[in-house]
Amino acid sequence: MSQSIVLNCPNCATRFSAPAEKFIPNGRQVRCSNCQHTWFHAAPTVSHATTLKGGATVSTKGATTATATAMTTATEATAATATNVIAAAPESQTIRDEIAERERQRGGGFFSWLLWALALFLLAAILAYIFREPLKRAAPSLAPYIEQYTTRVDTTAQRLVGTGKPAPVLIPSNIRYDLKGYDEGEEGEKAMLVEAQLKNIGDEELPAPQLRVRIVDADNEQLHGTVIGPEDMDAMTIKPGESTRYFVRIPEPPVDFDRVLVDLEE
Repeated sequence: MSQSIVLNCPNCATRFSAPAEKFIPNGRQVRCSNCQHTWFHAAPTVSHATTLKGGATVSTKGATTATATAMTTATEATAATATNVIAAAPESQTIRDEIAERERQRGGGFFSWLLWALALFLLAAILAYIFREPLKRAAPSLAPYIEQYTTRVDTTAQRLVGTGKPAPVLIPSNIRYDLKGYDEGEEGEKAMLVEAQLKNIGDEELPAPQLRVRIVDADNEQLHGTVIGPEDMDAMTIKPGESTRYFVRIPEPPVDFDRVLVDLEE
């Protein structure tokens, strides 16, 4: 029975068969009929011969070796690919984690500054309420605003607690005074002109009450006091959101006064 082997050209991969006895016992040089490439093909072994259709046998040693080599190469390539994938995943995850951490830090930094700003604002508001009287003496021009602020704080606190006196809805504002006759060369009687407004911050129209004007010293001791009504005597009520003007002229006011206070007459 004639035996043949399958040859594979290592250059162009052309497959063809040749008689096995031509390669026994030491193998021989083979030339590819397609690309003329020459290589040495070893002698086949009987144990690795495979019977083909028609009774022919083909040596599978070279094919098995080539297949094993290809499988090894594929396995190594797969392993290398898997290694690359496994190695790339932690690096990508690390980059994503770093980006996420930066975003968290950026957001956390903004909220931290916001919380600090709110804390400082609340602290300033609390100190302004506690030291309202010294602040009024130190900055007379801010006294009306401080008075409005403290009144609103008291109103809000009373509404939240629900106890104590009813929250005031008539608030003195825009308190101003001017001294006449105290400048050098100014003639006429010395007097103090006091002006204030009473604003209705409630939701109902209310009667216009009288205001008490007090001139006090640095120790908050009263040096002079008077009670006045609205400048417009016909304005007997104050509508919601509106104000009524009050005005008084005080002759010969105390020289050593510190400030002027305006309150609702009870």
